Amino acid sequence: MRVMKFGGTSVANAKALQHAAHLVLCAAVNEQILVVVSAFRGVTDELLGLVHSAARGQPWEARWHALAQRHRQVAQELGILPYQPLDELLEYVHAYCSGVALLGECTPRMLDEIAACGELLSSHLLAAYLRCEGGDAEWFDVRYAIKTNAHFTAAQVEWQLTATAVETELRPVLDRHRIVVTQGFIASTRSGLTTTLGRGGSDYSAAILGACLHAEGVEIWTDVSGIFSADPRIVPDAVSLPQMTLGEIAALSAYGARVLHPLTIVPAIEHGIPVTVRNTFEPQHPGTQIVDALPEAQWGIRALVGCAGYLQQGMPFPGDHHLLASVHLRGETYSITASPNGMADQAIDLICAVGEHLHAEGVALKQIATAAKQLSCRVQVVASARYCMLIRVEQCSASAFIQALHAVVREQLMEMAK
Repeated sequence: MRVMKFGGTSVANAKALQHAAHLVLCAAVNEQILVVVSAFRGVTDELLGLVHSAARGQPWEARWHALAQRHRQVAQELGILPYQPLDELLEYVHAYCSGVALLGECTPRMLDEIAACGELLSSHLLAAYLRCEGGDAEWFDVRYAIKTNAHFTAAQVEWQLTATAVETELRPVLDRHRIVVTQGFIASTRSGLTTTLGRGGSDYSAAILGACLHAEGVEIWTDVSGIFSADPRIVPDAVSLPQMTLGEIAALSAYGARVLHPLTIVPAIEHGIPVTVRNTFEPQHPGTQIVDALPEAQWGIRALVGCAGYLQQGMPFPGDHHLLASVHLRGETYSITASPNGMADQAIDLICAVGEHLHAEGVALKQIATAAKQLSCRVQVVASARYCMLIRVEQCSASAFIQALHAVVREQLMEMAK
């Protein structure tokens, strides 16, 4: 059994949803598939905006009509109208917002109730289309399987309850059907109140269910072909890496790279279940597999991400979650933060270099020195940790240096791939 999770860009419209359905149907020929679906791109924010407007007494019905029309248009293009579950859910959203408008307030519990509707809508549409295309597909409400505490908007999983619920509620449905479609991001308390797992929660849902079901693999389907050695918008010849470790991904994520949050896939990794990031629109690409450790040691830098920083003299403020590094320069202490704390802060260009064996044999420092020499650029390593180095760039643009450094890194990556 395999878990296939589709993010918001993979189900953003009818064409994207058809791509996803085709992938599921092809996979289901050889094995059983559990599909985990996000809301259409932008819908969660729109639902929360609706309910906030209703609570403030502001106009919201026009936005509801636009949201309803978007989903009905997709259903029409998929050839599944009329579809009662879709109409019932849309009417529920309208009724809920009407109630919030009368009440004049919206609690975290109420926010979770309305936010959940995005995933419920998209998953219903995908399940219906799969059946239309001849698939043995069943829709399942994941709130019966994933159980959490009552910390609304960022609930924590109750693992024992969840493991039991997965076996008693979800497993029997999987036993009866080749394909089961369910939701990411949402869950419920022991008493059945709707909760959400926070942003990135759909990846987390896939990992939770994969772990509890002892799946053979978890696939995160998105709009990029795995995790790249650099941002392709800045470095056109960036390459998709066949494997990356959780430590490397955590470092990239911390410094602003657009990658999955590493903590969301920990449940699957801890259970030895392979997790792969793949592209819905380029399914022939193998993507990137997330691993505990690289199968063969690769020394030096493997990936780069640029980020802005602000330099201020003195020790960091206690508990400053924007702190990137604390450094000593010419006998003075400076803090580097991700956002300015005062008018005197100096904006600086930073690059985060990442690698599983970053510090081995001084390879990373040699790579940095080579790129700096090519550009006659002055750079300084201002912070270092197990998986990353933070580099300050001077006398040339950060984008020019990241391209030069990536060229050095790419040459080594391609050599190791041979």
